[in-house]
Amino acid sequence: MKRFISKTALASCVMFSVIMAWFLAMGYLFAGPSYGLNLTASLMAASLGMAVLQTLWFSEAVFKRLAYPARIAGFGACGLPVIGACAWLGRWMPDEVGPGGAAAFVVAYLLILAATSAAYALYYKKAAGSYDEALARYRRENPHT
Repeated sequence: MKRFISKTALASCVMFSVIMAWFLAMGYLFAGPSYGLNLTASLMAASLGMAVLQTLWFSEAVFKRLAYPARIAGFGACGLPVIGACAWLGRWMPDEVGPGGAAAFVVAYLLILAATSAAYALYYKKAAGSYDEALARYRRENPHT
């Protein structure tokens, strides 16, 4: 049952993304640019950008042996410009907020990154031990991957 729920959740996320991309393109084609469409496009770009960064930093596709804190730091350092660019292009905040709003955005990003990293680390430590230990165990059990 757990596998069924996971596959359904993944399929609905993929389907949602495909449908949103399709209707976003149709919106631009038939209605032209607008605040709502630009905001939606920037949110989709942020989702895609952060997914790419997550795969880059938290798989072994690029970095074969990298400590978990370094992975979080790399993801966070790369993620801020991605999210910041999407926020600026999509006009997530009104122009009136000025530099103070940008500073608040950065602080909020860092707090959310720290909170989610801490929560995941606690969960993972309880579920599987440390990330590095689990990765070493995986490498021992799967030497050819």
